[in-house]
Amino acid sequence: MTDRIYTVHHSTPIYQSPVRAPDFGRQRWGQVNTFEQVVARPPMGTGPRFEESTVYRSFRAVFMRGEPWEATVWFKRNLKLIESGEVLWNCRTREEWLNRLENDVRALYESIRTHGFLEQASIAERALSDSSELGRFVREGYPSGVSSDHEIKLGINEDGKLLFLDGRHRLAVAKLLRVERIPVRVVFVHRAFLERHPEWAAADRQPGGATSDVSLVSRLIRDHIESGGKPAREAVRYLTGDEYAAAVESLSPERAKTMTIRWEYHKSAIDFVQLCRPRSASDVLEMGPGGVSIVHGSETIDFAAKKAQLNYVPTWFHDGRETPWPVADKRYQVFVALRVFHQLSPCQRACFLEAKRVARNIVMVVAEPEDLADGDTTVSGLSEAQFTEWNNGVRPTVTVKLPFRVGRLYFWNEESLGA
Repeated sequence: MTDRIYTVHHSTPIYQSPVRAPDFGRQRWGQVNTFEQVVARPPMGTGPRFEESTVYRSFRAVFMRGEPWEATVWFKRNLKLIESGEVLWNCRTREEWLNRLENDVRALYESIRTHGFLEQASIAERALSDSSELGRFVREGYPSGVSSDHEIKLGINEDGKLLFLDGRHRLAVAKLLRVERIPVRVVFVHRAFLERHPEWAAADRQPGGATSDVSLVSRLIRDHIESGGKPAREAVRYLTGDEYAAAVESLSPERAKTMTIRWEYHKSAIDFVQLCRPRSASDVLEMGPGGVSIVHGSETIDFAAKKAQLNYVPTWFHDGRETPWPVADKRYQVFVALRVFHQLSPCQRACFLEAKRVARNIVMVVAEPEDLADGDTTVSGLSEAQFTEWNNGVRPTVTVKLPFRVGRLYFWNEESLGA
């Protein structure tokens, strides 16, 4: 493998960079050849997950659901820019833009699906040595160059999170196709991240961001990316009884009347999440917590007719009944859904299989049929037998009948889910 080209798994969390990509290039960004810079900036934070980007969602609509390009937000947004006079990917008209998508972008998808995700050097070599369709990507006039400098470009922020900088078409396709290993180059590493690793302190001694020992930085990047791009284990803070009481009082005086009952199953769910030993809050996905997550800072998936109807901003604004969810395989250490699944009828089986796909462990509190009001056709309780059938005949690791018609608490560990 070419020196300093790393590989990430398709499920590795990658976030949009809040900093402009060309800010890190000393030359025109498409041909930038300055990598692994140590930068001293204010904290960068992150933008949204890459899977929330317009490009990824549009690619998913076209390649997974068969929708036309013209129906996607990405097509319409770029068409407006082209019609205003901008030239995008050598396209100056609607016809040229649609032709690029129907030809070059579809060819990119088919090439990765057929050949796997090749490094740029391999594409160039194979395109010149045979008559394969790879030659289309190195032809004169192709809007993206093929060179070792032009791999997907990432950065590493102060918390060790991977930030996307360049190569969105290839990254979107690779994630959709669940490519096992995706080659990338790292443009920058935040100095604060290096400082959290004293053993690498010698790698950053010169002023102006230059590094005295690039090999040390390279090793740190390699080890970090191969570990899944996750920061070191952080203290995970769990909801307390007092915090729960205050949150419920402020959000729903009606729900406050049953606060004691509700807190009991929240507390039990916290115990099982702790058994899963999440590395950080972002290792936990909670469905429909209504603004009261049992893990502070956990990632969330929720849906309402309008975003304004939610009293918080979920990580994934997505109707869980629509599958597949826009979440990578085994992205989370634990999935949590407390008194949510009875509302997902008639898609509960598909939703359970999605929870099993995206998480290594599952914690749920689910109403049983007898726990729900008679005549309410909008909800559907579930039994342990149904979950067992959906899980290939394997019973939950733990199941507990809860009082006051709350339902059952279920816990599935990695072994029971076949993770």
